[in-house]
Amino acid sequence: MVRKALLCCCWSITVLTLLAAVPAAAHDAPAAAPAAEGAGFQADVAADLQRTGEKLAALAEAIPADKYGWRPAEGVRSVSEVLMHVANGNTLMPPAIGATPPEGVELPGDMPSAMAWMQEREARITAKDAVVAALRESVGYASGAVRGMATPALEDQIDVFGFPASRRAYTLILLTHNHEHLGQAIAYARSIGVEPPWSAAEAAAEAAAEAAAETEAEAPGTD
Repeated sequence: MVRKALLCCCWSITVLTLLAAVPAAAHDAPAAAPAAEGAGFQADVAADLQRTGEKLAALAEAIPADKYGWRPAEGVRSVSEVLMHVANGNTLMPPAIGATPPEGVELPGDMPSAMAWMQEREARITAKDAVVAALRESVGYASGAVRGMATPALEDQIDVFGFPASRRAYTLILLTHNHEHLGQAIAYARSIGVEPPWSAAEAAAEAAAEAAAETEAEAPGTD
């Protein structure tokens, strides 16, 4: 119960600071000038967000639909809730650091509505196909939002999580948030007997290479 309360408290503070950082006219703000394709800080972070998102989506697809309600303990997020937590973060965080909000999404304007927004999404979006779709959509939005951030704005000092830092630093927090929950999702998957697809592919490739080497070594020599 203490763990659950701490988790709820930390997330509540995060949402409150996110909301406070979004300008009132954020929905009307023009898109920032994109960074050069394939170069620069924004492109590097966007590419890593995309790679991490692809792993999360691949893992989400590998986990059986009937395991989406599994959780390691009472009061801890389930599989679907972890994945939707990532999707929610990818949707809320970019506008907080200066990106244009996603089209068709009305961001919550205060703490009660923010909590209701997140809880409603986690309660409603639990089916495997819907969760994977929401996750992929959020990754596409977040990576595009980061790629489109204006370079000079990266040095602006903002305060989203209770400490002053540059937009560049908070952009890295968005990236590390995805990595953090990728690790959590891997632990969940392993706990229910699901091997990450990329690990399975690497193991298969290594086994094939070893088998080929053994076959070559056993083959009779030629003059």
